[in-house]
Amino acid sequence: MPEGIVFSDEVNHALKMAYQTPDIIAARAEVISGLVLQKGQKVLDIGSGPGLLVRDITRSVGSSGSVFGIDLADNMLESASILCSDLSNTTFKKGDAMSLPFDDNSFDAVVSTQVYEYVPDLDAALVEFARVLKPGGKGVVVDTDWAFPYWNAVDFDVRDLIIHAWKAHCPQESVPLRLAGAIKASSLTLNQTRTVPITNTRYDETNFSYWLSKIIGAFITGQPSINENDIKGWLKGLEALHNKGEYLFCINRYLFEISKPA
Repeated sequence: MPEGIVFSDEVNHALKMAYQTPDIIAARAEVISGLVLQKGQKVLDIGSGPGLLVRDITRSVGSSGSVFGIDLADNMLESASILCSDLSNTTFKKGDAMSLPFDDNSFDAVVSTQVYEYVPDLDAALVEFARVLKPGGKGVVVDTDWAFPYWNAVDFDVRDLIIHAWKAHCPQESVPLRLAGAIKASSLTLNQTRTVPITNTRYDETNFSYWLSKIIGAFITGQPSINENDIKGWLKGLEALHNKGEYLFCINRYLFEISKPA
């Protein structure tokens, strides 16, 4: 679960807004598709954040199903509980991806998005994923390779400094390159791997990269390798590129469809 990012009110707000952009709404639909959910199933979301994916999953499993979300950030749990307060079959609790607070073989489906980049031991985290998934159950893991964001800039040297500083937000870099091995080592079956790209040509509140830039700026502020004026200049440069019609952002997320042998 996230250790590098401090979920201040500023970051919490930016994350909630990012998760409501069309980019991430479409990505959540990809996750739902990969889980192949059915009515009445019991589902776990590891790292449930503000609860938007949990709410979407609830629509698929219906009132006869149940959805559990765990997270380490108290304000995320609070936001998720408020968002899903009208749903009696959702439960949120504080929990760690490295030690899931559930019995073996508890869930018909398990999902984790943007979590394994933060864990101290990727292989051990996947073993926990496998432990709580029922035999025959489905799983989805989504993660981003932060080593390769494609982002236009006014000053490419400053951009590269900022992207390098941002890498400190997670202890596990290039998780998608290692996930296939970790999945197989946990005795799960990897059925399919798909790319879920996000491309933005505008820098405004309707796009994921707008809010990502705010999260990055908040995270790297105060780091010794970054001058605060560089951060401000980078953000203003993104606005300038937008105004000139030259803004471009692209990054790949990778979706792994998993099953547990019956």
